[in-house]
This record gives sequence, C-alpha cells and structure tokens, in this order.
Amino acid sequence: MAKSEIRRFLKEIRTKFPDVVPLMEKHESWALTFLMEEFANLTTILLNQGDLEEALEHLQYMSEKLDTATKAEFEYIDVYYTEHLFCKGTKEGIERGWPLVPDNLKKLYLDFHDKPPRVVV
Repeated sequence: MAKSEIRRFLKEIRTKFPDVVPLMEKHESWALTFLMEEFANLTTILLNQGDLEEALEHLQYMSEKLDTATKAEFEYIDVYYTEHLFCKGTKEGIERGWPLVPDNLKKLYLDFHDKPPRVVV
C-alpha cells in the first residue's frame, strides 16, 4: 500500500512540476527514494539559479502536503526531500533559499542536520 501511495505522490509531483521529469527519468521507476531526491535537487537548482518564484512553489507545495501527509508521504517529504534540500546548494542559493523554507520543513531539516544549510567544500 505505501508504495502505491508514494507512486501516486510522485505522479502528482511530475504532473504539477513537469521540469522534474527529465531528472527523475535518470533513475529506474522502482527507485522511489531517488525520484523524490530529484525533486529536492530541482528545488535546490532553482534556488541556486535565483528562480525563487518556482522554488517557492515547490516549497509551498511540500509544506502544504506535509500538513495532510500519510505516514509514508511524511517519511518521503522528511527523509528524501527535506533532508536532501541544499545538498548541492551554492552560497547564493542557500542565502536566498533558506529564508523561503516554510517553518514545518525547516523544523524537519533542523531536526536532522542540527543547523541551517551551509556550503560544503
């Protein structure tokens, strides 16, 4: 059941944010965790590029989804989206993006990382 929930969730993401499809297509369709991480990667790329409007749409969508998430969806948002955000963030992307992260996603990020994102060299 959880896998079918997650497949529906990922389909919803692909439909709402079609720019993520090429990133997700780099992975096998059964690699659900990698597919969600690619959505986090796309959000980070947009922040790095200064496309704050589109990145904010991603963040708001995930924040709203978190409020009504099933247990499986919550895990995917927490572990494979939020924890993965900013992994490839630039200094500028992090400076622009961190203030845009909704409080419920920030809490998940800080619960895992213990501190705000920073550039890893």
